[in-house]
Amino acid sequence: MKQIVFIGDCDKTDLLFYVCKLLGMEHEVLLADLTRSGRYRHTYPKMEMEAEIHQYDNFDIAESVPDITGISELTASNAYDYVIVDIDDPFKIGGLASLNDFYLVTSYDNHSIQENKVLLEALVRELSKDRLVTMTKVICEVEHTFTEDFLVQQYDHLPIEWREPLIYVPDERDLSRKINNQFSGTVQLKRLSPEYKLVIKSIVESILGIEAKQAHALWKQAERSK
Repeated sequence: MKQIVFIGDCDKTDLLFYVCKLLGMEHEVLLADLTRSGRYRHTYPKMEMEAEIHQYDNFDIAESVPDITGISELTASNAYDYVIVDIDDPFKIGGLASLNDFYLVTSYDNHSIQENKVLLEALVRELSKDRLVTMTKVICEVEHTFTEDFLVQQYDHLPIEWREPLIYVPDERDLSRKINNQFSGTVQLKRLSPEYKLVIKSIVESILGIEAKQAHALWKQAERSK
C-alpha cells in the first residue's frame, strides 16, 4: 500500500477527486480527510451520513480521520493499493513524517502561504536527523502576481527537496465542473481546462510510475466510465 500526502491550506477536494477517479480505474483507493474543517463532508452525495467509509464513484472516502492511527485502523480491514491523504492541520501532520510522497497544494494568497509555512515547519520538526523530504508544489497561479521563485524564498529554510512544480491558472470551466460534480454520483472529467488536466495527469503519472501516453489512455477510460 502506498500513501501520498497532499498538504495545503486550501480546498483540494476537486483535485483529489480527479486523482482518485483515475487511480481507481485499476486500483483500490481510499481518500482520507485529515482537514480541520472536514472539507469533504458536503462535497459529494452519500446514502449514510454517519458511515465510517463512504463509496464515491470508484473509490472510498474516510471523513474526519483523527490522525495517522485512524488511517492505519481503516486500512487494516480493507485492502487498499493507494491512500490519498488531504491534510491542513499542523497538529496532525507530524504523524505523517515517516511517509515519502508529498505534494504542497497552494496559491500565492498570503494567508495560504503563511499557513502552509506552519504546516511544513510542523512536518519537518518530526523528521529524523539529516533527512530531506521530497515534495512537489501544485500551484494555482494568477497572472501579474508572483512566480514559483517567490515560494522557494518562503520555504528555503526548510529541509525539503522540491521537484519540478505543477502550475495551472484558475478557469471557470474547472469551477463549473467542481460544483456540478458535488451533486453527481460520479466524478465527471469532461470539459476541464487543458492546464488543469495536465496537472492531474502529471500527478497520476508520478504516483503510478507511468508514461504520459498511459496516463492519457487512463483519462479517456475514466471519461467513458459511468
